[in-house]
Amino acid sequence: MLLNGLKTYLNELASASPAPGGGAAAAVTVAQGLALLSMVCNLTIGKKAFSAVEDQAKDILEQVSTMLAAALSEAETDMNAFTVVMKAWQMPAESDEQKVTRKATLAKATRNAAEPPFRLMALAARALPLADQLEKIGNPNVLSDVFVGRHLLIAGYKSSQVNVEVNLNNLSPEDPFVSEMRAKMNTLIARVPGE
Repeated sequence: MLLNGLKTYLNELASASPAPGGGAAAAVTVAQGLALLSMVCNLTIGKKAFSAVEDQAKDILEQVSTMLAAALSEAETDMNAFTVVMKAWQMPAESDEQKVTRKATLAKATRNAAEPPFRLMALAARALPLADQLEKIGNPNVLSDVFVGRHLLIAGYKSSQVNVEVNLNNLSPEDPFVSEMRAKMNTLIARVPGE
């Protein structure tokens, strides 16, 4: 049953349809990383050997569970935002008035499309320290799952960054949104050195 759902998603991703695309894949990648961190928490909580860190593991579990739901939500939001961008591209642009309307609609849709991957970047950045904590306190029998989870978070973070950049590059450099978003991204990147 699990593989059927995964096959359906991958077939959609592989199809000629532009959505789901890279944004949704980045969100699913982050969600997988978070799911692995949840699993490590669940395999730590309730075990006598880890009773000293149980409260900490429960706190991490609560945080990553909330983040997991948010990552999946961003996958959906990203697909919807990209669909709006595609529709804007298809607007008529024969008359001067149509060109102005299309340009404004496309810019608005592109700004909206930059938001989900940025939020996903921020989410992955918040999750990485939780992976670091789990590496120290989690059940060592599933330590490799912490590492895989961290790698998935980093992959999702970097993939989301690319998606934000693509959208910003499709906007006018004079658009205030571009400089504001780049400033926010630089602040976030400074918090996640080397990733």
